[in-house]
Amino acid sequence: MVNYGGDEVSALVIDIGSSSLRAGYAGDDAPKAIIPSSYGYIPPSAHSDNGDVRMNETGASESVAKAKSFFGHSGPSIWRANMEIGNPITDGLITDFGPIPALFRHALEDVMRCSASEHPILVTEPSWNTTANRERMAEIMFEEFQVRLIENLTQLSRFAAGKGSALVIDIGQSTASVVPVVDGFVLRKGLQHSSLPKLVHAHARHLLTAPNPVRRPADLYPYQLISSKQAVEPNAPPRYTLREDRLAGTTQSWREWYEAREVEEWVQSVAGVLDQGWNDQVVQHRQHKQYEFPTGYNAWFGPERFGVGEMYFHHSPQLVAGNPDIPKHIPGLITDSLRACDPELRQVLISNVVLTGGGSLFSGLADRLGSELARSFPHFKIHAPGNPIERRYGGWLGGSILASLGTFHQLWISREEWQEHGKAIVGQRCK
Repeated sequence: MVNYGGDEVSALVIDIGSSSLRAGYAGDDAPKAIIPSSYGYIPPSAHSDNGDVRMNETGASESVAKAKSFFGHSGPSIWRANMEIGNPITDGLITDFGPIPALFRHALEDVMRCSASEHPILVTEPSWNTTANRERMAEIMFEEFQVRLIENLTQLSRFAAGKGSALVIDIGQSTASVVPVVDGFVLRKGLQHSSLPKLVHAHARHLLTAPNPVRRPADLYPYQLISSKQAVEPNAPPRYTLREDRLAGTTQSWREWYEAREVEEWVQSVAGVLDQGWNDQVVQHRQHKQYEFPTGYNAWFGPERFGVGEMYFHHSPQLVAGNPDIPKHIPGLITDSLRACDPELRQVLISNVVLTGGGSLFSGLADRLGSELARSFPHFKIHAPGNPIERRYGGWLGGSILASLGTFHQLWISREEWQEHGKAIVGQRCK
């Protein structure tokens, strides 16, 4: 709690990632607002004015800045003629600040029904965030939202796990990172991150859409474009009818966004990873899983579903030879991170491994990580909460805990300090 004129006011915590934006009150055990980071927009030439929310933020491209925009759960998921899809996050970093104010307003004002100007705000950031991004975020908070107090912090998942020193393994929608933290400070020399989740997603998409001697390729049409469908037997050709009236108005970016969403749904529902490493005999005896696509096509998936998760821990020599810049797998990220740290710190870090991020909920991943670490380290401990909320929103929960502590209030940047020192205060206070 922070005192404003004798009144106690809860701080707000905002955690934005490639998949979603989480916002809520400090001290709560779950965010109040969880909205997609992706948003829809209709370029000016493709719409007529009917009063929808608009973005007008300096820094956005001219076409997007004047576009009619749609945020939240009723944003990109609803089909609209000529609607494009955008996302301000690339590889974990904000690369387009244009839609950020509108995203924040939707989460805070439309979903949470609160005013940012009445609360201190803590905004999380990735460990590899740039100084320019940090300063731009502070500028938006103070100038756009008239916030009184703000703080930007990184790797807050360790607070949710109750760790002062930890090796934080964060697997998100687009980026996997391994970050060593000692006594609350990030050891940037040991920071490692890669676009490994994108590689896993690409492999899953190829598995579903490429010709296969066992199954026919799946058509990833969204349900919004399907007029009717009939039930069919497993692996039988689907029988469905498309909505011809919507095909012409469907943009390529919206179609790609939905197809990626469908592949991600399949990955979360069907894919897995063997807990002791790949074994041809073991994988043949694992249970098959059935999945039905929006077109009505359904099929059983067997050993191949475990090959998707194997990408997190092992790359075949053929794949590496054909892709010299292939993203590092998790064991490689851990090895490189620990190698960059002082030898006396390595055992401290490996004894406090924190597994977090929505991607860490991949079936069997925590057990497989334990098996991989056991091959190299005789003594290790992994903190991987069984509660999906705690795992998926570990960064937000850490911020919620930290922002509610009285000892943390001395780190806030006040509006008066911002007006006096400008952007320089951000570099001094947020390290």
